[in-house]
Amino acid sequence: MRLLLLVITILILPVTSAISDLSIYAEAKYENRSEAPILVEWFHGEGDEAQVEELARMDTNQDITLLHWRTGAEEEGGGLPDDDANARMMYHNFAKTPRVAIDGFPDNITNISAELRYNEVQIDWTIQLIGSSEVELLNITASWKNPKALNEVTQMHVFIIETDAVDSKGRKVPNLVRDWAPSSSFNFSSNATNYWNETIDKKHLDGAGIDLGDASFADKYEVILVLIGGFEGDEQNRVLSIQREKMPTYWQSVDKGAILTPAILLVILTACIGFIVMAERKREIGLPRLEGSWSEEENVVNYRIITGFSLEVGDLKMGEGWRANGRIKKQTIPKSTTVEGQLRVSGSGEFSLKLAVNVEELGDWMLDLNLPDPRSND
Repeated sequence: MRLLLLVITILILPVTSAISDLSIYAEAKYENRSEAPILVEWFHGEGDEAQVEELARMDTNQDITLLHWRTGAEEEGGGLPDDDANARMMYHNFAKTPRVAIDGFPDNITNISAELRYNEVQIDWTIQLIGSSEVELLNITASWKNPKALNEVTQMHVFIIETDAVDSKGRKVPNLVRDWAPSSSFNFSSNATNYWNETIDKKHLDGAGIDLGDASFADKYEVILVLIGGFEGDEQNRVLSIQREKMPTYWQSVDKGAILTPAILLVILTACIGFIVMAERKREIGLPRLEGSWSEEENVVNYRIITGFSLEVGDLKMGEGWRANGRIKKQTIPKSTTVEGQLRVSGSGEFSLKLAVNVEELGDWMLDLNLPDPRSND
């Protein structure tokens, strides 16, 4: 039985390896959104609950694109990140909170209003969640063509938000910014086609509190690409493009056949192995054993039939060079029973016999008994 299980294990290894060696857990390709709600960055401060609730409502209604920076999170407790929030606050030269930045630049809270903006730069992009046993890399690629030359301060900002975050004290934090990565690694020339990439590893994701696991619930996070800057000759910088999507999940990304085929195959193999193991175990318990030895009396074999399940004894067949001067009694032997007897034989050479039995639930079997030439002991 151990040998059988070893063979089965070896046979199933290629299947399990093929399933576990998938390199891309989830992938989604997004076409450019020609318009997007205006960008509103909210910097958390004491007593801003009503304002945050209203901003979250506006974001849900697609009136604004809300980024919620949890400034001061470390001081108030709750386990939320604030390193990027404090850095972004310094970037905008805010001294205290709550404060707001609109369209990429500091503004007054009273100026927040619903507005849909045209994306001046058309961006197509892709999100890939890559790993082995779990997601270990977040890979974002984007491509666009500059309609005009970009000015030197233009940057691509990657924001990863958790749509419905909750801190350790049970406080709800909508659109919490978990990670922020600005980049200017692209071509600024007029009509240049850019192929841009940002890769974030698991260590960085863990540090930001972004747990993607096997990507089954990756859509609790969103990725927002914001191109901020301007074209050469512009008097004022602004948001040139906003692209926003939920992260793809494993279930949304892979072909249904690709999901079902290995899964069904694994289920079938598991069921087959189960049946084989059960059948082998049943045989191991139910099959009888025929044991024997030479008696001290010449040409007499002492035999023992040890049953598992009950059985019926059938015909006896002697090996070459031997014949029986009697027979093993045909009878029904109950389960878990030992029947002993003697059989007189005559002949020479190595001794063998075969005894037919019909075992309950297991059918017909042939029991062998092999003994050395009795004269070899003289």
